Amino acid sequence: MKINPSIIKVTPKEMGFNFCVFGTPSEEISAWIKFWNLKTELSGKYTNIFIGDNDVNLMFTEAEVFDYVDGFSPNLNKHLHLGHFSNLIVAKAFQSLGLGKKYIAILGDTLDGSVEKQDAFDAFLKYCNLFGYKIDDIYYASGQKMLDESILLDGEDNYVGTKIFDIDGQKEVAIKSSGATTYFYQDVALAQKLNGSTLYLTGFEQNPHFKKLKKLFPRIAHVGLGLVNIDGIKMSSSEGNTLMFEDVFNALLSKFNSDDKLAWNVLAGHILKYSPATVKNISMQTIDSPETSFGLYFSYTLAKMKSAGMTPNDTQVFNSNALKFKLIKAKHSLAPNILFEEMIDLTKSISSLYTQVRIKDNPEGQAIYQPMLDDLLLGMKALGMFDVEKV
Repeated sequence: MKINPSIIKVTPKEMGFNFCVFGTPSEEISAWIKFWNLKTELSGKYTNIFIGDNDVNLMFTEAEVFDYVDGFSPNLNKHLHLGHFSNLIVAKAFQSLGLGKKYIAILGDTLDGSVEKQDAFDAFLKYCNLFGYKIDDIYYASGQKMLDESILLDGEDNYVGTKIFDIDGQKEVAIKSSGATTYFYQDVALAQKLNGSTLYLTGFEQNPHFKKLKKLFPRIAHVGLGLVNIDGIKMSSSEGNTLMFEDVFNALLSKFNSDDKLAWNVLAGHILKYSPATVKNISMQTIDSPETSFGLYFSYTLAKMKSAGMTPNDTQVFNSNALKFKLIKAKHSLAPNILFEEMIDLTKSISSLYTQVRIKDNPEGQAIYQPMLDDLLLGMKALGMFDVEKV
């Protein structure tokens, strides 16, 4: 018997890794406890549940793996900005977590801008390739045509001359009087073509758009991504203070010896420590401090252990039960930050141990470090971050 990880909590860290629920376990959790032969104990208002020797990976339902994930789909009428960089980081984390079978991009090419579309497309491919984000299929907004137009209606009153969708009484323009298709039409056309479960990662301002789309295609899901601030200042095109993707990345390269993988890890740490929907803040003043820049902290700790003579194994399963559970929960919740938070604790444990247990000429000490180091590497890769040799 397996349950959804979201209906159970973990005990405080000082108690070791186990589970708990508030009050008395529900019928479902009670059946689960019985099935796995788990011991329980009342603790104040909580019931603690001890997992014993059970394999955490076998105790919970698996997260949905979407047929398609649309994670990084910029418009081709402008340069990539910091928000696009954030989207790419989140999309790669989802890809590394294995949440999709195919990764697609639907590129906006219907509007003209100050950038040549080919130049924008080349930049899109450049960064996908540089950071190992794999795109299986690319679609263009201008090329989307509905396979079945039976749900299109002739517009009336204020909508005369247009084609519309009627979604539970709400009218949504599909084809304008000029003959041009709308963003909503293009997504409907693509959804018809894909005909599968699809996860979209876009800015949170598109939440209403995807709620309407879901009414037509119940198998889609949407994660609205929060804005990115720099040093507490909201980036806004209308206010003229948007930071460009390339400018931000070049600034990071100048701080980190032109190491693009390390620069990615650092920026990824500032994005992935937040839940996807949360407004994110990047402090350029402290981004090169391991104490406040967790992507750098992970990278620094990994490189430090390697330089001390340790070699991490490229494993597929976490040694830590806490990390096993947080990985499962992160997938279910579509929230990489759940795993990221546990990775912070792991890295702090390694650093604390480093001040107490030597590595050189100490096989017993090395045996203590090895599973933790293996978990550090696996966790970084699961979050779409890179293995680094030095910092």
